[in-house]
Amino acid sequence: GKPSKTLALHRGIYARNGEARGIVHTHSTHLVALTLAGVWHDDDVLPPITPYYVMKVGHVPLLRYKRPGDLQVAEQIAALAGTVRAVLLERLGPVVWERSVAQASYVLEELEETARLWLMTNPRPLPLDEAALEELKTVFGARW
Repeated sequence: GKPSKTLALHRGIYARNGEARGIVHTHSTHLVALTLAGVWHDDDVLPPITPYYVMKVGHVPLLRYKRPGDLQVAEQIAALAGTVRAVLLERLGPVVWERSVAQASYVLEELEETARLWLMTNPRPLPLDEAALEELKTVFGARW
């Protein structure tokens, strides 16, 4: 059969991140909704509001809308593949990579649930402060 329109995207991640052995791309409701409602920042779609988001997910940049399968998206993701473990595609959903599909799924679950928390809280919670972030990096090796 015909290969997936995201084949170049997957190949780019594997080529740029030697630890990546599994990629998960979904159209998860809360993350797509986040792109429609407005992300926190383009470089960080969600603030660090929970310790597990900081420890399991880390920074997640937004990639502005391009049609599914656009090679520019594959190139953008490949350029980021060694520095983050996920990106959020505007109006499409997340792409997450890790050492296995199972680990990528765990990251995706935490990312989706944090988006859900962020979207359902009003007023929006403040991010964890710098001291808390430093402690998570020191004690747990969080990549924040």
